Amino acid sequence: METQLALITAEHAYLRSGSGEKDGSNRTGIEDEIFSGWAVEILEDEPEKAYVKALTHYGYEGYIRRSELRLVTREELEERQDKSRFFRIGISEADLLDQPKVQGLPRELLLKNSLVEYLEDAPDGWCLVRSAAGREGYIHKENLRERRENDGFLLTRDRDGYFLKQQAELSEGEEAFREKIAASAMEFLGTQYRWGGKSSQGIDCSGLAFMSYLDNGLLIYRDASIVEGYPIRKIPAEALKKGDLIFFPGHVAVYLGEGKYIHATGFTKTPYVTVNSLRREDPDCRQDLVDKITECGSVL
Repeated sequence: METQLALITAEHAYLRSGSGEKDGSNRTGIEDEIFSGWAVEILEDEPEKAYVKALTHYGYEGYIRRSELRLVTREELEERQDKSRFFRIGISEADLLDQPKVQGLPRELLLKNSLVEYLEDAPDGWCLVRSAAGREGYIHKENLRERRENDGFLLTRDRDGYFLKQQAELSEGEEAFREKIAASAMEFLGTQYRWGGKSSQGIDCSGLAFMSYLDNGLLIYRDASIVEGYPIRKIPAEALKKGDLIFFPGHVAVYLGEGKYIHATGFTKTPYVTVNSLRREDPDCRQDLVDKITECGSVL
């Protein structure tokens, strides 16, 4: 049977842990968040239910509302890997406007790393794009970025070891890559904590780590753990460098260097993305976390 592929057409979609009820309700937990233009493979589809089981382009599974998907052919998804045509939103949120001027009316809100199809240039730094929902509108060309990762996982026949091969494709040197990971994480500083979130509207700890790496072309596991088959490997705590990950029970942080780390936390005093210290003498040290470090990980 031919693999069923689809694109997210909603502003964002939540992956749930279960398929929900026949009346369309779903009280199961939120596992993840994916954005407009992201691709999935449909694994299970019960017509009487509103949710289908899907596999993301980074190997994560969950249930997505059927109404937030548009089926595409394999050929169409292959075409969408053309980085001269398809771009990502490079800022936290961007309006798709009905005319190439700031007075234009928003047709759609696109979140960071949503994917759009570039159609043509417009005057004064604007360009015409098409969203995955099929809406055409204008956006500042400056707000578009080259897509760094791809949907190869969903398109390849042999998926064994797919995510481990990505590192060899990275063009930056180690130091530059580490700096970019830290910079990407810092873009979310102050963002509220949202379980399962990965956007400027709300993000959780593993979402922050995942998006920091995706932003730079590397797909890591989405949860707060080191998983076989993904690029993060265990390293000694004393080998920590900028951009590496620090793991705690059910929690993960991005190391910034010089004893500092950034993380998304639901902690009562800081329910948002914040920076803390590993040094016990520092006022921003979270003693409850420093005492519970389970392991550290790196892709380098």
